[in-house]
Amino acid sequence: MRGFQTHKHFDEDLPIDVEEVLDVAAALDIKEFEVFRLAYDWWHGEASTEAEIEPIFVRYMFNSAVPPWVRQFTRMALRLRDEDELDPDAFGVQRQPADAKMVSQGIRYSVMLVMILGALFMLAYLSRDLILTYAYCMFPPCY
Repeated sequence: MRGFQTHKHFDEDLPIDVEEVLDVAAALDIKEFEVFRLAYDWWHGEASTEAEIEPIFVRYMFNSAVPPWVRQFTRMALRLRDEDELDPDAFGVQRQPADAKMVSQGIRYSVMLVMILGALFMLAYLSRDLILTYAYCMFPPCY
């Protein structure tokens, strides 16, 4: 295990290469497939396509086979992380800003929730008065 920030994974028998891929994905806050894409781009010096990465990633997923260029990339990234110099922007990791539509939708749902809760509290308050008005016994032996 490298450094103090290393993840402890659920499977204790993971190969070290797989653990390193998972650690880099966690450190950069990306998917494992993106680690492979970044490693390919870094090693080959050119952008990759999904079709180039997919068969390699499938071997990784089913056989835990990590190519040497991914291994070198993950070790370099983990070394940078341990030195506190890992910058996702330097690797071209794109951060997705919050979508304005999602923010407005969240605000709308929050307002609706507050209105529904307010209506339920008002109904409970008004029903208290209604119950006290008819608070006499209507069943035998009360009458």
